[in-house]
Amino acid sequence: SVGIDFTFHNTENVYGIPEHASSFSLKTTVGKTDPYRLYNLDVFEYELDQTMALYGSVPFMLAQRKDGKTVGLFFLNASEMWIDIQHFSELSIPKVETHWFSESGVLDFFVLTGPTPKDVMSQYAKLTGLPQLPPTFSIAYHQCRWNYRDQEDIATVDSKFDEFDLPYDVIWL
Repeated sequence: SVGIDFTFHNTENVYGIPEHASSFSLKTTVGKTDPYRLYNLDVFEYELDQTMALYGSVPFMLAQRKDGKTVGLFFLNASEMWIDIQHFSELSIPKVETHWFSESGVLDFFVLTGPTPKDVMSQYAKLTGLPQLPPTFSIAYHQCRWNYRDQEDIATVDSKFDEFDLPYDVIWL
């Protein structure tokens, strides 16, 4: 495995590393819970306010100081990884320490110097590319239900949309 530590000085909060069912500001994990896990999972009935991995994992973290200056950190590694976080807000100059460790790969980090959140996001987009626009049909309403019983059930759902003049573009089976 590989790992590295980063400390964000004069910072009280760090954000990012989606997706987790947790608060926007990432919480201390050291001595309290498991590290934040980055691994793509489809978790049924996941627990709230946990560090467990969910649908996507993006190893990108933002740290913002009180004066608004922001930096970003991107770990270019596709392997499963964990991030431990520890806040030291009681110090005269607060800091957040992070420990990044991965199952395999190399230490390929990018520090995005900002200095504003908009600048950091622009630098990140230049590094990774902008997302493509989705197909037009995908922006509209998608009807989905876990357990259609049969073709007749699907036809009934479709006819009810017509009956109540509700448009949809996709029905997922």
